[in-house]
Amino acid sequence: MKSVNFGILILCGCLLAACSTSRQPSASVAAPPTEAQVSDPAPPSSTGNVVLRNFLFRQGGSLPELRLHYATWGRPVKNTSDEVTNAIVLLHGTGGSWKNFSRPLPSRNRAHPLLGPGAPFDTNRFFVVAPDAIGSGASSKPSDGQRMQFPAYDLSDMVAASKLLLEELGVRRALAVAGTSMGGREAWQFAVQFPNFMSAVIPMIASPFPNAGRRAFVDLLPQAIILRDPAFAGGNYRANPPAVQIAEHVYDLLGSSASEMQGRFPSRESVRAAIFDDEARYDDDACDFLYQLRLNNGYDAWAQFDRVRARVFMINMADDLLVPIELGHNRRAANRLRDATYLEIPATGYGHGGLMRTIDVWGPKLSRWIARIDLNTHFHD
Repeated sequence: MKSVNFGILILCGCLLAACSTSRQPSASVAAPPTEAQVSDPAPPSSTGNVVLRNFLFRQGGSLPELRLHYATWGRPVKNTSDEVTNAIVLLHGTGGSWKNFSRPLPSRNRAHPLLGPGAPFDTNRFFVVAPDAIGSGASSKPSDGQRMQFPAYDLSDMVAASKLLLEELGVRRALAVAGTSMGGREAWQFAVQFPNFMSAVIPMIASPFPNAGRRAFVDLLPQAIILRDPAFAGGNYRANPPAVQIAEHVYDLLGSSASEMQGRFPSRESVRAAIFDDEARYDDDACDFLYQLRLNNGYDAWAQFDRVRARVFMINMADDLLVPIELGHNRRAANRLRDATYLEIPATGYGHGGLMRTIDVWGPKLSRWIARIDLNTHFHD
């Protein structure tokens, strides 16, 4: 019997300060906190690299060595078959890394609220693994030297590589796969590509549908800006092309709310400074950025939705311009799934960036939902 739980949460309390789930903004809402104002970040239990030999990409091409960087929190718990039974996979947003989950929120005196004792992903209970995606963080990326000769990759490649990394760490099956923004799409891709790999999928501010319509413009306009800059030279640039700065501003602008932009740039002068005087803050490599935007090519978890077996917990923001609720994507997804919980957080004024600002609202519900998942049943299908 289908069980769909629609939760419309009432936003309460003060909005928390910024904690981007994707690209980092060029300016924060408030002044950076002092060391006395925040605790240390949530340090991982371990970090490391896994090298995958002769990795084949879906669109053709291969790498003799694909390096995947990762971090873990908590300790693995194993059953009598020596299988890890308490793993949660945590996937970052566009241009991010596992460090996105290690940083504290600037406005509160504690580490990142998603991890730690008593947090939704309680590190006293769960073994949390956060890989750096292909092309991001300290994993293999075009800027390592190949630039535009780096093999084309997409979300299916990222999922395949992450699964191999997890197996190297002893995780044959996961309790849950969770992700934010791009990581949420990756979580949906996990659910259809390896439907028996996890008991639960937690896509946050993400859609299982292709990046079409307005969302496709968000991916393609910044690419066009970079590709049409003569300094890009087909990827053979001597210095990072100046178009990268403008392309990243366009990317941020298309995903930001009016309230957020007004808060970050309260005067015309501050906008001028961000565009013309802030190059150091937008120093992503041009090829890395292009590949990060192209990885959404071909993504369509919805077309394979009948393969989803896991329980699903979805979170969306009512004023999110990147995953607009007016399209009804996640409501349609919830109606099609056997066991789905969908939470729609009312407008915060921060759109796509409002997720972690509202964790005190949806976090306890997610914690209770995870607590009801049997840690062992998914090993006995």
